Parts: sequence; C-alpha cells; structure tokens
Amino acid sequence: MKAVIISNNVDIEDLLPSAFSFLLLDGSAKDVLTAARDRIHLGAKLLAHPMAGRLRPNETPYMTVVLDDSRGELDLPSFEIIEYCLAEEEKYAPMRKKYDETLLPDLRFINCELFQSILEELK
Repeated sequence: MKAVIISNNVDIEDLLPSAFSFLLLDGSAKDVLTAARDRIHLGAKLLAHPMAGRLRPNETPYMTVVLDDSRGELDLPSFEIIEYCLAEEEKYAPMRKKYDETLLPDLRFINCELFQSILEELK
C-alpha cells in the first residue's frame, strides 16, 4: 500500500506515521477533496470517509483525506464517496462561516483528533 494524506491542516504533519506521505495544500476543504478526487480518478482508494466525524463542510475550514495512492482501476465506491463529499461541499458553501482567527487552532485540533481516530481504525 502506498498511503498518502492530503490536508489543508498544517498540524496533521506532526501526527503522520512514517509509512504515509503527506501533501499539504494551502487552500480550502474543497481543494483537498478535489485533489483526492483527481487521485481517485487515477485509481487511488479512500481508506476512510472524508467526512468522518459527521462535521458539515460549513462547520470547519479543515479537511484531511486518507488514500491508498496505488494506481489501478477506478474504485467505484471511492469515486461515489468523493463525489458525494464534493456535492456536500457545494451545498453548504453558501452557509460557510467566517472564522475568528482565535478559533482556528481549535478547529485544527478537532481535525487532528478525527485523523488520529482514523489512524487507529487503520491499524
């Protein structure tokens, strides 16, 4: 397995197991989902649901996606999930909040906690 983490949360890098590569995006949650979708189109597979923790896209600006980046046939379940997530991102975009800078560390922390629970499930 060739695992990759795609995130716009800089704090995720400190939590990475050595077997994972990391792609940090300076962009939105939609940018993270789009980068994951592009890799899925090339045969990557989701190792966890991108919306784990049931946070709506308008409730946090941070997104972390875990993929098996091995290339092969299109994985239909991964494709369907990532397209659903992108549709949800679009649906909630008009409701996106402006976040106070003092709140961002807390939102990064929540994203890190969700990521750590995903890592536990993958062990």
